[in-house]
Amino acid sequence: MRIDFYISSLSGGGAEKVLISLASAFSAMGNDVSIVSLEKRPQFYQVPSGITVVKFDNNKQRFGAVKDFFDLRRYMRSRKANIAISFLSRCNLLVLAAGLFNRQRIVVCDRNNPLREHSKLTFAVSSLLYKRANQVVVQTKQIKGFYPKFLQKKITVIENPLDTKALDAQVEAAPEREKTILSVGRLEAQKDFVTLINAMGRIHQDYPNWQLNIFGKGDMRDELQRHIDGLGLSDSVHLCGRTPKPYYEMRRSSIFVLSSHYEGFPNVLCEAMYAGDLCISSDCVSGPRELIVPGKNGWLFPVGDEHKLTDELRHCIKSIESGDDMDSIRSSAQNTVKRLYMDENIKHWVCLVQKVKR
Repeated sequence: MRIDFYISSLSGGGAEKVLISLASAFSAMGNDVSIVSLEKRPQFYQVPSGITVVKFDNNKQRFGAVKDFFDLRRYMRSRKANIAISFLSRCNLLVLAAGLFNRQRIVVCDRNNPLREHSKLTFAVSSLLYKRANQVVVQTKQIKGFYPKFLQKKITVIENPLDTKALDAQVEAAPEREKTILSVGRLEAQKDFVTLINAMGRIHQDYPNWQLNIFGKGDMRDELQRHIDGLGLSDSVHLCGRTPKPYYEMRRSSIFVLSSHYEGFPNVLCEAMYAGDLCISSDCVSGPRELIVPGKNGWLFPVGDEHKLTDELRHCIKSIESGDDMDSIRSSAQNTVKRLYMDENIKHWVCLVQKVKR
C-alpha cells in the first residue's frame, strides 16, 4: 500500500515526532511510505531509511502558499497513493485543496486545541473544509467535542503513540536522578514557562541545591532570560536550548513540569511519565486530565496558578529530601502510559487506514 504523510516541516515539535513514528511503523509493515514536508522551519528530526522524503521549499517565493498548492497537486497526481495523511491545520487545508480534483483519500489530523489556535471564524471555515476529508483524527474526546455536529461521524480519537524503542535508545546507561526539575517545550507563550520560573523563585531559598532545566527553542528566549535574571535565578534556572535526547534528561531528572496554557495532547508529559518522573501538569485543555489522576500518578494545578504549582513542587521536593522517592507514584505513571505504546497505538491507525483506503 502507498501511504503519504504531509506536514509543514520536520522541525522539533510533537506533531513532527509523531508523524515520523507513524511513518516508520507503516514502513516496517512493508508499505511504500513517503513524507512530504513544506519546509516552513528547518529540519530537526531524522527520518529512517526506507522512507522517501520530498521537500517543497517555497518559503522565499512570492505567493508561496499558491506554489505549495500546485506542488502538492502535482505530487499527488503522479504518486497516486492509496491514502494521504496530513498533520496540522495549514497543511491539512492545502492537502484537501490539492486533492480536490483527483479523488485522493485524505485523513487530516489536528494536533492542538483548535479554539486556542484559531479565531472562531477561522475554525468555522476550517470545519466546513474538513467535510472534504474522509476522516479527521484528534487526540482527545474533549477536543472532539469542540467540532460541529456535522463532522462528528468523521472524527476518530487516537491518542499519540509512545515510541518506547526510540526513547530507550537515548539512554545507554541508566543515570542517577539528580535534584533537577525539568520542562521541555518551545519557548512560546503557550507553554507558560513564566509561571514555572515564578514557582521556582518561590522555592529557591528553601531548596537552593535544586535546579530547573528548560529545554527548547523559541521566540521568547531573550524575554525569559531577562525574567530569570530579574528574579536572581540565573544560577538555578537554565534555558538549555534544544536537545536530541530529551528522554535522557527526563531519566536523570526527579520532577517534570508541564505548565502550558493549552495543549492538543502533551507528548512530553507522556514521555516523562514513562521515564518515571514525578509529573506535575497544568490542568489545561486538553490531555493532562486524561492522563493524570491527582495524587495517584501525578498532580494537576490550575492553569497559570503559580501558588498551587509551588505547593506541589514543595510537596515533591520535601518528600525526596526526606528519603521518600514516591516510587508508587512513579510506577503508576509508567503503567498509565502503557496504552500508548506503539505496538498498541498503531493498531488504531491500521484500522483507520483500512477503513479509508480505496
